[in-house]
Order: sequence, then structure tokens, then C-alpha cells
Amino acid sequence: MTPTKLMVAALAIAFSTSAFALEKKKICTWDPVGKNGPVMTFYSDLKPKAINWGLDLEFIAYTDEKVASNDFKAGVCEGAHLTAILSRQFVPFSGTLDAIGGITSDEGLQKIIATLASPKAGSILTNGPYEAVAAWPVGSMFAFVNDREIDTVAEFSGKKISVLNEDPQIHKLTNMVGASPVGTSLATFSGQFNNGNIDIVFMPALAYNTFELYHGLGTKGGILDYRMYFGMLQTVIKKDAFPADFGNNMRSYVVNRLKDINKLVEDAEKEIPGKYWIKTTPETQKEFVKLSRDVRLALKAEGKMDPKALKLLWKIRCAENPGASECATPE
Repeated sequence: MTPTKLMVAALAIAFSTSAFALEKKKICTWDPVGKNGPVMTFYSDLKPKAINWGLDLEFIAYTDEKVASNDFKAGVCEGAHLTAILSRQFVPFSGTLDAIGGITSDEGLQKIIATLASPKAGSILTNGPYEAVAAWPVGSMFAFVNDREIDTVAEFSGKKISVLNEDPQIHKLTNMVGASPVGTSLATFSGQFNNGNIDIVFMPALAYNTFELYHGLGTKGGILDYRMYFGMLQTVIKKDAFPADFGNNMRSYVVNRLKDINKLVEDAEKEIPGKYWIKTTPETQKEFVKLSRDVRLALKAEGKMDPKALKLLWKIRCAENPGASECATPE
């Protein structure tokens, strides 16, 4: 064989080997805006990185989260990017990371993300055939209210509260404060709030512009400055469909992008006009702390929140504030 033919043969083998090694995988990706939305944009740099992992990732945009979840179940995709509410059915541990009052500071958030990036974390993030390979924080969840007079726990009584995708913790909170739950989805909650059919929604600052919630706030409404919990998006996969190290690679990727994520959140909070922020009193904050703990413990007893995840979050909170009353009794 001539040198030229030998080179051509070598290149052909190299290309065929590369093509064979590159496995194509689809991720059903919820993005409220669609294929040109923030989630799809944020994940755009992952595709070339995944090539180095031997994967050709295709992110399929869904504006309806439930459809994305159902398609994942049906096998349309090997992975799904969802809110923690819908991901909890696949991996309860990771779906509990958005427990109300669970993460209370940026430092606590960084600790939990770093903890999940450990190679040892793969076992607790696996449930049957599923693995949670990424937890994306979307910022603190705030109470958006259509009347500034709704500024204490007591004022929640009798109000209509959005319960997104049958979220058990907001449903439990609604019952505990004597409010009326209104079932919503990510496709309907903003319209309900903006039209005045709902008095309170729990959302991160990123939702203010994305869902045009300023229409619902109007001239009378506002946003309580108390950080209820950190909202989470989760990427869940069918474990057997991916290489064994994919989860570790993804979680390390999230750690490396955390500064970018935090900047998105900080910028979103700064974009909200100062007139909308409602300062909560120390007494009200204590009431929210107690309410949050009551909700967590009730859902733990009902088997709707993962006890190991709750204990980990408790440890992180008490490492930061060992004098807190809750630290005397582990969750």
C-alpha cells in the first residue's frame, strides 16, 4: 500500500471510530421561552464539552414542563431538564433540595452544590433507573403578592395561592396558613396572577420579566424580601443510557458554571424596581422560619420529602448558625 493510500485508510478509520464512539442522546428540556430561551442558551456550551465525553447531546425545547416530563417517561428522550417539583418523582433526594427553608444562604447553596459534585454523591442521586446529574439553582423564591398589605404570615389567610404542578410543599403551606390553593402550571400561573385570579405566587426574580409578573403586581402589589427557599432545576437521566461517569462530569460542570448562574440571578434581582420590594420584620421572618420547618416535617412524615436530603440541608444550616433553635433537634 502506498503512503498516500495508507494515510487515507488511517483517516477513514479515525473518522469512523470517532463517529462510532459519539453516542447521540436527547434531553427533553423545559424552557419557558422555547428554543431561544435562557435554559437552552445556558446549555449551549455543554454540547461541545459533551463531545469530549463521547456524547452528541441534543436539547429539545419544551415550553410545557409536563409534556417534557411525560416524553421522558415515554422514552422520547434519555434525559429531562425539569423543575425540582416534577423531578422529585424520579429522584426524591435531589427533588428535595428545594425544600422550603432548606437552603437559607448563598454559602449554604455553594456547599450543597459542591457536596453533590463529589464522586461519592452518585449513589444518593440515583433512584432505580434514574440519576440526577445536575441541580441548577435559579435563585431565591419570593412571595409575589398583588397587595402590599399581604406582608405577614397571618395576612396569607383567606388569600388565593398558586400551587404549581401540585407542589406538595406549597399545598401544605397553603393549608397551614388558611389560604385557598389554586392549581396552576408553568403555562398558566402567570396569566392567573396577572389577571388578579391569584393573590400570591412563589417565584424567583428571574420570573419577574420572563413571565411579565409586573402586570400582576400593578400599583398595589409587591414582593416580600424574605427568601423562602432556593428554586432548583434538575437534569435527570436514565442512568443505563449514558456512560458511567456522565453524572460526575455534569455535576462538575455545574460547579464550574455556578458563578455564571449566580450572576444571572443577581442581575434579575437588580432589574426589579426598588418600589416593589416589601421589607419583612424580624417577627415575620421568625414566623416564616417556623412555618417552613412545620411544612418540611409534615411532608417528611407523609413520605413526600426525602429524609436524607432534609438531614443534609439541616447540617449545612446548623454549621452556619449552630445557635439556631432547630439545631437542637435534627430533621
